[in-house]
Amino acid sequence: MTVDVGQPATKWESVATTRWGRYTSEIVEDAIWTACQMAGEPESALEIGCDGGRWAQLLHNVGWEMTCTDVDPNVLSICQRRVPSANCVLVAPESTTLPCETEAVKLLLCLEVFPVMDSAWFGREAGRVLVDEGVFVGVTLNRTSLRGLFVRVKQYFKGGPKFYNLSYREWRRRMHTAGFEISFERGYCWFPFTRASDSALAPFFVWMERWFRLSHLPALSPWVVFIARKTEGSRERTDKPRHAAWRPDDKPSDLSRCARLQS
Repeated sequence: MTVDVGQPATKWESVATTRWGRYTSEIVEDAIWTACQMAGEPESALEIGCDGGRWAQLLHNVGWEMTCTDVDPNVLSICQRRVPSANCVLVAPESTTLPCETEAVKLLLCLEVFPVMDSAWFGREAGRVLVDEGVFVGVTLNRTSLRGLFVRVKQYFKGGPKFYNLSYREWRRRMHTAGFEISFERGYCWFPFTRASDSALAPFFVWMERWFRLSHLPALSPWVVFIARKTEGSRERTDKPRHAAWRPDDKPSDLSRCARLQS
């Protein structure tokens, strides 16, 4: 059963209540639980793009110490109310660093935050903030899919934000370069429903996806949820900087191992 946060408080929480949204949320939640088992004893976790904090609340409830980031102060405040102990950090959309010290977290989440996942800097930063053998769970889009082709053709004619920029093969290559090994991967979202679809046909197509075992074809799947583990010593191999770029008004004595939201 997908995590229940009560009444949806954000756009994406409302989307998660639709038939298609419940399907995608259940897949992500399964991956989160698997990642928690791989990570072991709960310690520090960082969620990038936390929205209203439904996943942060799930992890907090089983003992994880959460740092949560988002570019939207409104949804970040909802997350803070749901998880009062969380370290909630407002970040700029153009930021190219994660607001944590080197090797500060044991579990990293970046779930459906596609501009971050596509960025050239993210793999390096993910490897920097995770401890050796730390676990990263994420969702990425796959350019090498029929859905990706359709979306890119539509973007070509209509403009708008660019999605499906990388193939999953390229994403895996980037992660390997950054010092990660892929431990789990599952393809999904094969059929042409919008993210917020509540179509009565959605359960039938979900059944078809499982019947044909399409989840076992991540190289061709439109969406892929994965779990990656940082290999021991990967920070030295990729020559990462020792610290994130702190804001000038931050004082080391006032910081936890992840930056705190300025009042």
